[in-house]
Amino acid sequence: MKRFLIVLAAAALCSSALAQHFTTTFSGPTSIRLFSKNVPRTEIVLPKIDGYTLYKGDFHVHTIYSDGEVTPRERVREAWYDGLDIIAITDHLEIRTYEKFMLKALAPYNKDGKPYTYANAGAGNKKDKDAPMLSNLNAGYEEALHIIEKEDIPILAVRGTEIWRNPRTTGEYNALFLKDINAICHKDLFECFRRVKEQGGLIMHNHPGWRRKTMEKSEDQIRAYGEGWVDGVECVNSSTLYPTTIRRCIDEKLFIAANTDTHRPSSQIFGRDKEYFRTMTFIMAKECTEKAIKEALLKRRTIGYSGNHLFGEEHYLAKFLNEAVECKVVRDNEKQEHRAYQLTNKCSIPFLLRRGNTVYKLEPFQSLRVNFGKDKKSGKYRLPKFTVDNMWHIDEKHPVIEVSVDK
Repeated sequence: MKRFLIVLAAAALCSSALAQHFTTTFSGPTSIRLFSKNVPRTEIVLPKIDGYTLYKGDFHVHTIYSDGEVTPRERVREAWYDGLDIIAITDHLEIRTYEKFMLKALAPYNKDGKPYTYANAGAGNKKDKDAPMLSNLNAGYEEALHIIEKEDIPILAVRGTEIWRNPRTTGEYNALFLKDINAICHKDLFECFRRVKEQGGLIMHNHPGWRRKTMEKSEDQIRAYGEGWVDGVECVNSSTLYPTTIRRCIDEKLFIAANTDTHRPSSQIFGRDKEYFRTMTFIMAKECTEKAIKEALLKRRTIGYSGNHLFGEEHYLAKFLNEAVECKVVRDNEKQEHRAYQLTNKCSIPFLLRRGNTVYKLEPFQSLRVNFGKDKKSGKYRLPKFTVDNMWHIDEKHPVIEVSVDK
């Protein structure tokens, strides 16, 4: 009996010691945060032009509501992280690839267990050309708007859609600043256009050189432009420039745009660790409101950006350079008859300044010095003038710009 009591007492002591050991060992915090979840926004510093702020916009993106691979809420977040101020959700009017998958996935919720018949907006389906469209085409934009309000993201979302027609003949167009996407659906392209204008929307001709052997306007395009339906042209799509469209925009008084047309996450195409930002349009406006941005587009106050190249009307490009670059005289060498100018880039975009066969790369927020001699006729020092190789205007030409000197 005594041995039993002794063993029992020893077991109790061991149990008490183990309990104390585990209590001591696991008395620390239940979790430790190893890093912050805050993702920094890419800030893109741009000059002001004529008193206007240059807002950064992408007017052509896709989500899972058509054939993109990202939700509208993620499109908004990534646009903000990429440094944009404006994003247009422009899912296809007629092509909604992921909707077909969802209809199959949700079939068990239907009474008969079969998915609803998919129908194109205004074009029916293969079996029934008059099959009614059941989708709410405003849903993607509404989701984007919801996340902007919920997370207080300071970005302007534009309601839009891409109107798909034969790219080789008719082409494709983005309708922007719409009130109701469902209401513009129609089999006839020009009836769609009429309804867009009825809502006060703008129409942009997308990637006009895609799947086409010539940039000459087709019969449908001649009608679209001739009747004044088109307000602007996507001169740059992702990383592709259509040079002759810049002249078209200038001649026909249309706004110049550059957009990503992104279907995948933007980081897969324009990685944040690269030397350039995502493709975008710079819009000169007084404020970032739908009214002000729309007015700026109609007045053609835009510059396209892609891969550290700028595209636009020559006078805007010249103003951009002169507002972005500070130039001052740092030394006159009368003996060698040259003047040294210091150029300081105050914006996030580099400039390739060509003088003869020499190209100077003026990096963002850096300075360089360049010497200019005297003009033989006047005897005065020449002003700094360069061909800017990463600026484009009319066709494949680069503007020659004289840099203003701050004496």
